[in-house]
Amino acid sequence: MGIFNPEHGIYRLTEKIADLVILSVFWLVCSIPLVTLGPATTALYNTVVRCILGDERNSWVLFFRTFKQNFKVGALTSLVIVPLMAVLVILHEVLYQMALTDDVGYTLFFAYRVFLLLPIGFICYLFPVLSRFTFQVSGLLVNCGKLAIAHLPSTVLMAVIAFVALIVCSNVPILVMLLPTIVTCLHAFLLERIFRPYIKEQQPDVDDEEDDEDEM
Repeated sequence: MGIFNPEHGIYRLTEKIADLVILSVFWLVCSIPLVTLGPATTALYNTVVRCILGDERNSWVLFFRTFKQNFKVGALTSLVIVPLMAVLVILHEVLYQMALTDDVGYTLFFAYRVFLLLPIGFICYLFPVLSRFTFQVSGLLVNCGKLAIAHLPSTVLMAVIAFVALIVCSNVPILVMLLPTIVTCLHAFLLERIFRPYIKEQQPDVDDEEDDEDEM
């Protein structure tokens, strides 16, 4: 069957490239109500890790299954995060206008942009963590705050990646059809390394359960 074999390297590469666009479109459409931004981002991260960076198939099915499974906690978390993001954007615009008037305003605006790296980085943890672990909203927020502080360099780097992507999309809007998935891939390289020890901590429990079943 040659390159038309679903297991052929070129076929799989083409499939993953197509997923880069398709998953970005799914994320955009599912995020339109804003309250569903959380479930959509959770679904995007899980699908990117397992299908684009991994070797699983049926990305469409996995995306919407993850979206459904994490809808409640993801939507409730969105109700907390979306107003926070709105406040941060409003403050950004106010300080930008001040920066146009004098040097003091510019200094405040510059300092605020540096400060923004922390809340943006914190938000970058939320829905990837939800895709990997089970939390209620309060536990998700608290533990992501701890991760953001404990892994500050990665937190800042993820915020920079997200900020650059936002600037690129504002200048070249068509790239919004591709950048959500690319940004998620870049974040995943950092986050999966952070998650690995915590995932391993859960493995002994699974192994113990399997041993108990074998003894029975």
